[in-house]
Amino acid sequence: MIKNTLFGALFCAAIAFLAVVPTTVNAQDQMNEDNPVIDRSAIPDSGDSVNDFVPKGWKLEADVKGDLNGDGIADHALKLVEDKPAESDGTMTDRNRALVIVFADKGGMLTKAAVTDKLLQCTACGGAFYGVSDAPAEVTIEKGVLVVNQDHGSRWVTDLTYRFRFDEQPNMFILIGFDYAGRDRATGEVSTESTNYLTGKRITTVGNGKRETTKTTVVKKMRYSIEEVSSENFEAEATTRLGLD
Repeated sequence: MIKNTLFGALFCAAIAFLAVVPTTVNAQDQMNEDNPVIDRSAIPDSGDSVNDFVPKGWKLEADVKGDLNGDGIADHALKLVEDKPAESDGTMTDRNRALVIVFADKGGMLTKAAVTDKLLQCTACGGAFYGVSDAPAEVTIEKGVLVVNQDHGSRWVTDLTYRFRFDEQPNMFILIGFDYAGRDRATGEVSTESTNYLTGKRITTVGNGKRETTKTTVVKKMRYSIEEVSSENFEAEATTRLGLD
């Protein structure tokens, strides 16, 4: 009887531990292994309509407009999602996402500027926090900066924000900022970091709802292109730096 009671206690403790520890293993990881990413060769270099940049097997989830290259003309950040039918049993359909950035000129011609399929989380990557609802992958344009925000989790919820700015010299979108925020919804524990790749500073905050500790460290001024940024990798690295894995 004592052995069975001890085993049950240890089992319950293990389950509770797994519920609290944040994890970066989600549906996106499995989808990347089982399904091909977007076919970049199927996306033309130029077109007359944003629909020209939506390849077969994908559909337009959102067309975010705003000036991204400083010419005073509204450009397009096209959030694409796989065009898959709903599951017959009513379960959630896993769908990858991709982001296609298109510049517009005064004559109405559209030109492809960047394509990334590693940045936006899949529709089934929200975890228990979102249940059967599509996981968010919000894309906005703020004062010429492309901002991507998304979160996922269960008891531990992770929020990620990326900021990109177009740089004419290398002719690509460069990551200028990355924010990680994790919180335990039960205890109020929080762990955050905000990295500015232009100034080379990272601000880290750790707290338990009552007391917080903040420190600033110097980091290398890296120049990541938007195509290089994998949300899965950036989250995993931040989790390790904060001692959460």
